[in-house]
Amino acid sequence: MKALRKNLLTLFVLSLCTTAGAIDIKLKKDKATVDGVTYAINAKKQTAQVVKGQEPYVGDIVIPEKVVVDSVTLYVEEIASGAFKACPGLTSVTIPECITKIGSSAFEGCSSLTEVTIPSRIKELPSDLFKSCASLTRVNMSDAVNKMGSDIFQDCKSLTDFEIPSAMTEIPISMFEGCSELRHVTIPTGVKKIGTNAFANCSSLEYIDIPTGVSSFGSSAFKGCGNLIEFHFPAGVSTVEDNMFRGCVGLKTVEMSNAISKIEHDAFNGCTSLEAIELSNSISSLGSSAFEGCASLQSVRFPNSIKEIPSSAFKNCSSLKDLELPTALQKIGSSAFEGCASITTLTLPLALKEINGNAFDKCNSLMDIYCNSATPVKISGSSFSKTTMKEGIVHVKKGYATNYNLHKDWKKFLNIINQE
Repeated sequence: MKALRKNLLTLFVLSLCTTAGAIDIKLKKDKATVDGVTYAINAKKQTAQVVKGQEPYVGDIVIPEKVVVDSVTLYVEEIASGAFKACPGLTSVTIPECITKIGSSAFEGCSSLTEVTIPSRIKELPSDLFKSCASLTRVNMSDAVNKMGSDIFQDCKSLTDFEIPSAMTEIPISMFEGCSELRHVTIPTGVKKIGTNAFANCSSLEYIDIPTGVSSFGSSAFKGCGNLIEFHFPAGVSTVEDNMFRGCVGLKTVEMSNAISKIEHDAFNGCTSLEAIELSNSISSLGSSAFEGCASLQSVRFPNSIKEIPSSAFKNCSSLKDLELPTALQKIGSSAFEGCASITTLTLPLALKEINGNAFDKCNSLMDIYCNSATPVKISGSSFSKTTMKEGIVHVKKGYATNYNLHKDWKKFLNIINQE
């Protein structure tokens, strides 16, 4: 009798193993590969997620809506982060409409991938999604996409044009950074912010139409856009961020809005084609090296609200010759106009208190300095070039020449004369 019960129990256990047991054991495995695509399986929910395979994916991949594993149907709903990352032999991916989520870096480094269509149900795209997809020329997506992560198209060097979905309100950090062939971008009217490095090093971009609703830019937003010719700021922008146009060697025209009150450091550094700049009356602050190396810059109109011209602000602006300093100016920083070899005349405003070292060094054409104050402005022995100090003339108001001749640094000028 005991033997009979034992045999029946054994048969019962074996029965479980040949029905539910065989499927459960299979589904408990973390992954399954079907038709060359690897999936992570959720047995309870009967779902599958496309994940990275043991070997890089190659050729044309078609993701199905569902897969069958051990007679169990699993519905494919997601593509995991990094699923196709660094698959240089992958030429195309067909993504079904049932996919509701794609993880970050899913296609990063797929250097042979040329075109992708994003399912219409997806509203958000993650960071680094197509980063370094060097052959990518087109991405089809719904206008319902309302958010994208940083670096999403960074270094997609074959991307030539792109229409940003109308639901987007922000262009993320480094969205198109390094897209060296990008020529045309359509930005929807609802965009309010353009992120840091958003278009950095888009060296083929010649013009971009910024919607009137944009109120802020991140730093280096257009850094290295060597073919960008002109730029118009929307009325709501108050700050030109640091390095915003650094190295934009083709930039000739910049139209600033009256709302701009601050230009950060290096904003226009190295814009060698910029010929003139008119600073709005609202500007009260300039950053260091803001216009350094703008070799074609001939004139600058300063608003009277400027109280300080910081270090290297106009350093090596070798064509600058029309220089009228603002009346409220109190300080000129070190190397502020160093290397401005075309300046011939300088009038110091009455409010000016200090000119730091090398401020006008290598300005060898500067031959006339007009000083209207009885009290000499504080300078150092290196504020002006030796050529200016030896050959130039310091013009002071009648009766004040003695004050300058007795000053420890001004007396180094050989020619100090009273104005008639």
